[in-house]
Amino acid sequence: MEVMLQWGLDFIIFVQSFASQPLTAFMLIITILGSPVAYLVLIPLVYWCIDEKKGLHLGIVVLVSSWINITLRHSLSLPRLFSGTQEPSFGVINEYVIGGGFPSGHAQTSLVLFVFLALWIRKKWFLGIAAALCLLIAFSRIYLGVYFPTDILGGWVIGGLILFAYFKLAPLAEKHLERGGIRAYMIACAAVSFIMIVNRPGEEPVIPAGLLLGIGAGYCLNKHYLGFESSVFFANFAEKSAEKKNYFILVARFLPGIIILLLILLALEQLLPRFQHFENYPLILFLAFGIPGVWITAGAPWLFTQLKLAKALPLQASLAKAHLPAETEEKK
Repeated sequence: MEVMLQWGLDFIIFVQSFASQPLTAFMLIITILGSPVAYLVLIPLVYWCIDEKKGLHLGIVVLVSSWINITLRHSLSLPRLFSGTQEPSFGVINEYVIGGGFPSGHAQTSLVLFVFLALWIRKKWFLGIAAALCLLIAFSRIYLGVYFPTDILGGWVIGGLILFAYFKLAPLAEKHLERGGIRAYMIACAAVSFIMIVNRPGEEPVIPAGLLLGIGAGYCLNKHYLGFESSVFFANFAEKSAEKKNYFILVARFLPGIIILLLILLALEQLLPRFQHFENYPLILFLAFGIPGVWITAGAPWLFTQLKLAKALPLQASLAKAHLPAETEEKK
């Protein structure tokens, strides 16, 4: 272990020997693409403007991956780089502390996020972009002296295993859920979120669990009550080809949706510290982060239909599109 750590330190110091202010500024921007900021933008973008079902799938796989990463880092408690400051300290990083090192969250999240999109889009040019982003984000973490190279490799391996498992198991799971309708989706969503908070080595893992519960519950509410579909536009654009999206509408959806999402997150950041001394603070944190999840999959779609930026389908058509039984409607 000591040999591996020393090799990692030497490699980072070598990389940082090429540091410059422009390169550092570029790496600080690139590294954001591997943070939660990236998926909190891309999940709503896909859900609101491209394909709501794909947006749901992207949210599930990224949030489960984030929870696995957080749980592993807390549980394994392997060494992490330490420079004595939170700012990059080029050429003088020669220490490390125990805890939170392996695997790299940025490397794992970026691989899951961008490779998922690449496998969905299935275009060679996007696959090249996804590969380049994964490499650049990983390199930025080494350049900034945040993770060992082994942490990066571990993040890639675990991210790859998560994607493999998801694409193998998700179709089978969805096939069974379709038979149970919306109720089965709600139960499955709650069950997965509960599993995510049973083993809680810290407070951080409840955040992706709360987001997942909110996203899943909001998706079911949307399919049951709204019938929002990202590809359906209002009547003024009915004469245009169904294959051609109106980009003005997409921008008009995304901007207010993401602004309100940002305001919700900022409000949570201000309010939640006031509850930290409460004994049930993890539960408060879990429920609070369900709010932005519900906004993404139900709140924003409702707003779009009210602003005439989307057309809500009749319930039967919505359920058919989602491949859910219309048993709920029949019981009314």
